[in-house]
Amino acid sequence: MPAVEVADIEALRRALSKYDPNLYKAMNKEIQVALKEVRTTARNLVPTSLGSGLRNFHGDSTTAKSRTSRSRAFPKFDAREVKRGIVTTIGKSKRNRNGWVGYYSLINRVAAGQIIETAGRLHPQGDPASQSNNPRAGAHFINVLDHNVGNFGRYGKGRKNVGRIIFRAAEEDQGKTRDAIIKALAKARQTLVLGYGKAA
Repeated sequence: MPAVEVADIEALRRALSKYDPNLYKAMNKEIQVALKEVRTTARNLVPTSLGSGLRNFHGDSTTAKSRTSRSRAFPKFDAREVKRGIVTTIGKSKRNRNGWVGYYSLINRVAAGQIIETAGRLHPQGDPASQSNNPRAGAHFINVLDHNVGNFGRYGKGRKNVGRIIFRAAEEDQGKTRDAIIKALAKARQTLVLGYGKAA
């Protein structure tokens, strides 16, 4: 899910885990409820079919044999698999290349879903370095996705903060999930401080 910076989450998590594990669980449960709402919205954006224009992209979620020199072939689209792959996570993620760590996330784990999410971000008319025999294949692929899934939604600034599923769900959410998470964190912090006198 698009990133929202909140200061001292790690310190709060450590304090809650040490002084009041039940409060920690209650906070995470409240956050999970909020995340599940936007997850439902995201899953509902995944179409049952991408139409007849991308027959080669449809499949049973298996990966077809590569016709190029790439070691990994292009994945197949399976609507049920893509929907199941949109999941919420709670817990510290690995630090990304920009130095960010996520604690409460909505992610797209399935390769086909990630492709639908981001195709056309960098090259709106298709990758000029594509090894396809059809030089217009990239543009056609993106146009079909735009027509059957929808255009990019935006949540945040920059080219990387757009997508057809999770980012569009976050845009439609209008910050409600973000606010619910911040509210749950603030409530847990206040309860901890009042109950134990320990600043997190």
